[in-house]
Amino acid sequence: MSGSYHLGIDSSHLRGNSGLGRYVFLPGDRGRAARIADRFEVTDRVLSSRGHDSHLGVLRSADGSRSVDVLSVSSGMGPSSVEIVLHELLQAGARRIVRVGSSGSLDEGVVPGSVVVATSSVRDESTSDRWTPREFPAVAHRHAVAAMCRGAEDAELASHTFAGIVHSKDSFYAREFGMGPMTQENERYIRVLRDSGVLASEMEASILFVLASVAGAGKAESIAAGSRAATVQTGCVLAVYGEQGSKETKIAEQRAISVACAGVLAWSAMDETKA
Repeated sequence: MSGSYHLGIDSSHLRGNSGLGRYVFLPGDRGRAARIADRFEVTDRVLSSRGHDSHLGVLRSADGSRSVDVLSVSSGMGPSSVEIVLHELLQAGARRIVRVGSSGSLDEGVVPGSVVVATSSVRDESTSDRWTPREFPAVAHRHAVAAMCRGAEDAELASHTFAGIVHSKDSFYAREFGMGPMTQENERYIRVLRDSGVLASEMEASILFVLASVAGAGKAESIAAGSRAATVQTGCVLAVYGEQGSKETKIAEQRAISVACAGVLAWSAMDETKA
């Protein structure tokens, strides 16, 4: 199935950046998609009947030396919604996508207000099982990870930003918060993740990474390859939330957006060196 039934966009909306296409910000929250777009210039909007409005614009560096064609659209909650939105973005030609999401900490050193750059994800959800066997790893693209880490430095947020493995689940209240009759099993599972060094828990990164890998099948490139457009590259930046409405939660979102925006500018510069 092709086309963009739910987003209402097509290949013309993804054009830009000398043929590479727009860099896409993919937050879960509609409001966050709009707040990311507040940092764009020359913004246009494509409305979606399902609430996944696309904000198109230009992201410029503070000194005006770099401009990048960008798009911000919400993925909704959970891996099933991400599958639909991401598939339609890929069909329309998206090749650079960064999730800007929220998460809860699993490491005592990653306090609320922090930012996590996901290097890979634990596949604790079933949507990606429809695409690849569970043994297939969910891994962010190395260029995306490098760009987001550089973004943290450029945004002067490196001391608040961590990089590592995250946990992607399809159950919010039961799995992470231990609700329901399987409390002991779920609490034990989360404890194992903590003891294994997983930094944070969220709901969408694993399907993002798996679908990007599938989209890149048969298009392997050497490390020295110069072609930019052949590969799909995805990354993930997570705001580490505290209590709902808390100061730390608001700070975390602003920091994550800043890291992602600076990261996209860095990503664009990296892509140009590969052209």
